[in-house]
Amino acid sequence: MLNRRDLGLAAAAGVGVTMAASSGSTMAAEPKSTVSFNVIYPNHDGARFDTSYYRSTHIPMVMRVMKADKVTLIEGVPRGAMAAPFAMIAHFEFASSEALETALAKPEMAEVRADLVKFTDIKPTTMFGRPL
Repeated sequence: MLNRRDLGLAAAAGVGVTMAASSGSTMAAEPKSTVSFNVIYPNHDGARFDTSYYRSTHIPMVMRVMKADKVTLIEGVPRGAMAAPFAMIAHFEFASSEALETALAKPEMAEVRADLVKFTDIKPTTMFGRPL
């Protein structure tokens, strides 16, 4: 488990880039998150997505504002001649629906949304989820 101060990156060979970050500060077992917030960036011809800025600046800002328990980043990669259908998927985990709703209602979320133009021209789709 990585904490927000120690954001790390792990390349998954042939699959894409995965990054996990946690707002916890210890290596103890964390409670199972019960709800997720997913930000999905659909790919398109000529799409602009600055992965370096996204990982080094945007995601730390999001974690600071939303205080998610964990985030996993999945970078889309082409398969043969086929482009990846998604440039990136960010999977944020929260302990409860209330924690997620509190995060989304914060005034600082306006700054998070305004930051999008600094790294992409893609309009993201969001999805709320729960583990099965």
